[in-house]
Amino acid sequence: MLNLGISGLIAAYVLIAALLLGFGIYSNWSWKIKSAAIIITTAFYLVTYFSYPRLLGWPVQEQPPHRFRLLAAYVERPDRQRNVSGAIYLWLAGIDDLSSPLVPRAYRFPYSVQLHDRVLKATSSLNKGNAQLGEIEDADNPRSVPDKNVSGSESKSDNIIFYDLPDTMFPDR
Repeated sequence: MLNLGISGLIAAYVLIAALLLGFGIYSNWSWKIKSAAIIITTAFYLVTYFSYPRLLGWPVQEQPPHRFRLLAAYVERPDRQRNVSGAIYLWLAGIDDLSSPLVPRAYRFPYSVQLHDRVLKATSSLNKGNAQLGEIEDADNPRSVPDKNVSGSESKSDNIIFYDLPDTMFPDR
């Protein structure tokens, strides 16, 4: 499959703009229809501009799957001198069952000390060769105690728990 990336997207937009210009100049339709077509096309340019980063794989700030496999993590600590509030980036693959992981996705969470500690332990175990599973505990669960993040507000990421992936039942050959 041909993958042109951003240059292909720009070429497609230039073509659409040229067609719209030709439609606007040489058409006998009223200016109301012509201006509506220009406004709608411009709106779709903006929709595509804001939708395209999700297609590139940039981290999203959505709720991750309930159960997932941790693939990698990166912690950006808060820094008041640089005016950075901090973030924790997790690359996760959702799982329905252990035999069928879903496509990996990058997630961005606000920085919290509790999640930072959990991520450090999980990545340490991951670097030792132990695959990590994670899940989001329910807020109704009495075991989950939400932590305050650096700004003092509760974070949606405070209920994320990591576990070592259980050993397989059958030994490797």
